[in-house]
Amino acid sequence: MLFIIYDEAMIKEATENTQDGISGGGHIVSALRYADDKAVVASTQKELQNLMDRMNTVTKKYGMKINVKKTKMMCISRTG
Repeated sequence: MLFIIYDEAMIKEATENTQDGISGGGHIVSALRYADDKAVVASTQKELQNLMDRMNTVTKKYGMKINVKKTKMMCISRTG
C-alpha cells in the first residue's frame, strides 16, 4: 500500500502541467499502471521522450530509478 501511495505521488508530479499523452473520453492519458509496472503513452515520439525525461527526473527526486534493462518502447501508428 505504501508503494502505491508513493507511486501515485510520482506519477502526479511527472504528468502535472503537461498536455503530453493521448486523448480519450475528453481526458489526456499519459500513464497507465498495473501493480509496480507503468506504461507511458503519447501521441508523438517527442511527447513520449518528454514524459520519460520527466518521469526519470521525478523518480530520481524520490530516491528511485527506472530499470533501463526492463524498459521497452513500442510505436503503433495508423496508416491509410
